[in-house]
Amino acid sequence: MIKDLENKSFVSNRIKKQIISTICSNTINSFIIGGSKGLGKKNFIFKLCKFMLCHFELNDEISFEIFEVNQFCLDKTNINKSYYLFENNSHPDFFYLCKEESGDEKKIPIEKVRNLKSFFYKTFSVSKVKIAIIDTIEDLSLNSLNLLLKTIEELPQKSYIFIISNNPINIIETIKSRCAFFYVNSLSKKEFNDFIYKNYRDKSDQEILFLKNISFGSPKNASKIIKNNIYTLYEYILDDLIKSKSYLNLSEIVLSKLNSKENNFTLDVLNLIINDLIIKTVFYNEYKNFLGSTLNKEKELILEISNNYKPDKLLDLNSQIYKNMHLANLLNLNKSDVLIDSFKDFCGI
Repeated sequence: MIKDLENKSFVSNRIKKQIISTICSNTINSFIIGGSKGLGKKNFIFKLCKFMLCHFELNDEISFEIFEVNQFCLDKTNINKSYYLFENNSHPDFFYLCKEESGDEKKIPIEKVRNLKSFFYKTFSVSKVKIAIIDTIEDLSLNSLNLLLKTIEELPQKSYIFIISNNPINIIETIKSRCAFFYVNSLSKKEFNDFIYKNYRDKSDQEILFLKNISFGSPKNASKIIKNNIYTLYEYILDDLIKSKSYLNLSEIVLSKLNSKENNFTLDVLNLIINDLIIKTVFYNEYKNFLGSTLNKEKELILEISNNYKPDKLLDLNSQIYKNMHLANLLNLNKSDVLIDSFKDFCGI
């Protein structure tokens, strides 16, 4: 399922046309494409960059009418030198800035951001445009963000930066104000439900309820959650929380998963889960009823802690978790420690 979704984009035609129309207007060269993970933002931007590099080779005039001629269809790409270079990840006029998936780095090193700035001042090699993708801006440190801002402010003509963001609310205003911003909406509830029932009929009702609640309308998120066995991990965590009283006692299987080097996606999802669990607990204690998305084991845990419920502490914890995870992303801290501390605090309420 993951492979089936790798080359698919759920970016609406309306947003695609708005982005392309902005490029054609030739008034701004820096773009932010924001929205939840797993909607194919990167797939669309890669296809757009490939189209531009192929159609604007050095022996061709730059004319944005090519977009209108093709009716915004980016699949009609010239098969030329740029095409093959792009396919081989070796196009000299294209720069892809991202975090190494296999490495230990929690943030994109600032040296790579410096290389991005230098890239734009090199002469054109194959195409008449220079294009960079940043995937994602959340992976940049505070110093890197300041350097990116300077790069955007001094961007040469015929140069473009496409910035992908999975959490655009946290983008610093000085960068956002200098870019054209586009937000990609998640699938509608009906569209996402249809996707889930079509592709995951073999899953239990509880796991489907979990997927629908925590994937935020993103098919790729749902697929990655299943691939990483996050529902099973969450069941283990709930068992540990139910057994824990005034202190947290996590099992070895949970600790090993949380401390795994290749668990960034899992940690991000667990961050959403703990906040979601707090909201469900607050709701129950306020209205003595469970939200429709509450799992059976979550109900058991909520009932377990309801006798010692401290509303102010729980709401403060929700706010504190958000702040701590944001700081962990910004300052390159260990997110697993933040999550474990959050579970400890939740247990102690």
